[in-house]
Amino acid sequence: MEITQIVVNIFVKSIIKPIIITSFLVLILFTPLENVEADNETSMVPHWIKHNALWWAQGKISDSDFINGMRWLIEKRILPTTDVIGEIKSSQIPDSVKKIAYSWSQGNLPDAEFLSGIEYLIKNGVIDLNSDFVSTVTKERLTEVSVWNDTKKSVVIIPVFTAAAYAKQGFYAYYRGQCDSICLTAIIDTHRPLGYTASQNAVDVLHSLGYNTITDIDVDKNPNILSVYDKVIVLHNEYVTQKEFDAITSHPHVIYLYPNSLYAKINVNYDQNTITLLRGHSYPESKIRNGFDWKFDNSQYEYNNQCDNWSFYKVDNGKMLNCYPESHLADNVPLLKMMKEY
Repeated sequence: MEITQIVVNIFVKSIIKPIIITSFLVLILFTPLENVEADNETSMVPHWIKHNALWWAQGKISDSDFINGMRWLIEKRILPTTDVIGEIKSSQIPDSVKKIAYSWSQGNLPDAEFLSGIEYLIKNGVIDLNSDFVSTVTKERLTEVSVWNDTKKSVVIIPVFTAAAYAKQGFYAYYRGQCDSICLTAIIDTHRPLGYTASQNAVDVLHSLGYNTITDIDVDKNPNILSVYDKVIVLHNEYVTQKEFDAITSHPHVIYLYPNSLYAKINVNYDQNTITLLRGHSYPESKIRNGFDWKFDNSQYEYNNQCDNWSFYKVDNGKMLNCYPESHLADNVPLLKMMKEY
């Protein structure tokens, strides 16, 4: 019997101890498979999957959230395994995989090697697939949630101001007492990854479904831009200008997809490419919460990131979600369908 077959049998039957499994994985996990081609110039995997890998490695999201991303890769045929997808037993995933996921998320491994490793684990039983499960996001169901052929014009506002506020030496360094008020002015960098706090996952998912996108900057410079759209989708746009706040709250058809949006008032200096906090988030007085004193502020839901009992509720100019959906949006077909039909 060939040595590779012996190794496979060891994995499938789970005879050896976990520490030995981990050692074998480190050695053979990333042996390229024939049906995964390396592509060093164009990423085969959406950015939100890579962000999920980083958050998973850092313990910010659960094993099941990371597995949902792997399931999405299978359903999209980016990871060519099987049409039938089921429950993945995350307890069988060795810690070494988390370390490798982190390395890949940092750009130290090519997509092809990462995908080869995940496919190997699935085919050899380390990640177990239940054949009784039917995939939720098939090509047929994708048409239910995409808006490529939708006559109703929708737009998503990308929270670049919020990304600036959360950047290193940004507003949160001041909030944590690590910096004086100089950190209440932050650089706008539209090339910086948005991350979990600025809805990177949602931007990638909704863009892939055909939604138009604009940024905070577009709305602030030209508030009337929202009037050409039938529906506006607000993400975790926590930090906005007065002009952006007025433009969003006066639009008649808005989906507030993330809690804690429109929370703090900022000023933008386009000559210096910076934002500065004016009011909100306990500044300039500790008693101040929402910088606009907005009656529909729903920041109490910001830390509900499991979204087990998610629902939308109505406000004057649209509806709001009662949880933070960043880690669950890609595989939540009912929620995406409701967004499309609103």
